[in-house]
Amino acid sequence: MSVVPTPTTTLSLDEINLASFDFWMRDDVDGALAKLRHERPVAWHEHKDSGKGFWSFTRYDDVAAITRDWETFSSQYGIQAMTDPEDTEKLGIRSMISTDPPKHTKLRALVNRGFTPRAVARAEANVRNRAREIVDAIAPKGECELVSEVSSVLPVAVICDMMGVPKPDRPLVLELTNRLLAGGDPEFGGTKESLADAGRRLREYGLWLGKARFEKPEDDITSTLVQAEVDGEAMPPEDLGPFILLLIAAGNETTRTAISQGIWALTQFPDEKRRWLQDLDGRAATAAEEIVRWATPVLHMRRTVSRDTPFGGVEMKKDDKVVIWYLAANRDETQFTDPYRFDIMREPNHQGGFGTGGAHFCLGAHLARRELICTLTELLRRLPDIEATAPPEKLRSNFIHGIKRLPVAFKPIRV
Repeated sequence: MSVVPTPTTTLSLDEINLASFDFWMRDDVDGALAKLRHERPVAWHEHKDSGKGFWSFTRYDDVAAITRDWETFSSQYGIQAMTDPEDTEKLGIRSMISTDPPKHTKLRALVNRGFTPRAVARAEANVRNRAREIVDAIAPKGECELVSEVSSVLPVAVICDMMGVPKPDRPLVLELTNRLLAGGDPEFGGTKESLADAGRRLREYGLWLGKARFEKPEDDITSTLVQAEVDGEAMPPEDLGPFILLLIAAGNETTRTAISQGIWALTQFPDEKRRWLQDLDGRAATAAEEIVRWATPVLHMRRTVSRDTPFGGVEMKKDDKVVIWYLAANRDETQFTDPYRFDIMREPNHQGGFGTGGAHFCLGAHLARRELICTLTELLRRLPDIEATAPPEKLRSNFIHGIKRLPVAFKPIRV
């Protein structure tokens, strides 16, 4: 089997602007990231809107090293490339993801038990039931819009079940999550003001839900959070709203993106779809890992340099922004054999879609894997000919590798 050639780009190195929303709407993103990784793996990018630039890292090993060194590369000043500390405060997203150890360690310990492999195994029956209900709803129609009718339905239902979000509140939670993670997409607001409003309202909702569960506990993660203690300390009230916001938002958007990108990949690579259908359950685990690598739902994370330090051949100064690009890392030829081939049986596959280790490795990785596997195997088992009928409509974002709409068709079946 011949190696898939590395994509190319018409852009020069100086024309590649990773801060630009328009850049991420291009068809040659992989080619541009490859050009950076090969020729300028550590690059300085100006950002005119904020007046502050950032260091950009595109090699897998650099991304992994930065992720694991929280003492030098801090998360507490924000985790998105274009935000500054004051933006983080306005958006209400200074939660666990925007902290460093030891505070991060304590906060994570409060909720860890809800996302362990054992806890996820207990939740799997609910995930499978949800997947079955979703396919039941679309199966007789012969076509559907995948994102609104499948990909966005299951993750938000599952995480809201786990968090104890009442069903009447879930459409609002989904709407606010869409706005919060919309980046520069005008369909969902796409402005700092819209993001700030969504962040504030989700934070306030999380605080309300936490207070409700404190007064009347139920069998959900929110009740566990408000009652739990680590080293004799409960979660501070100022952390509760952002914490619940983080769990709901992260538990919704990333899995939605992986499901949508997964169906698009299986449409583009029908031979891989046929390989999976030959052993749907036996190949599900490796297929899910490859879909996460291919999709890379979160494009980047930001760190801030805590002290002057040499790294990657450059001298970085205290307070410099550092941005690690997971999509570029997940195509690194030094880490992945034939990285531009979609291979549902790829092994080994140390994909960085859930992070590359360290304190901030994705808390919900086990849950996301089960949701992805349950949804795609249910779809392929019952609708084996499902495929996209048009290219996806991309989310205009430099943070989430999202799909807004993806029409699909299949042979209708009776339920």
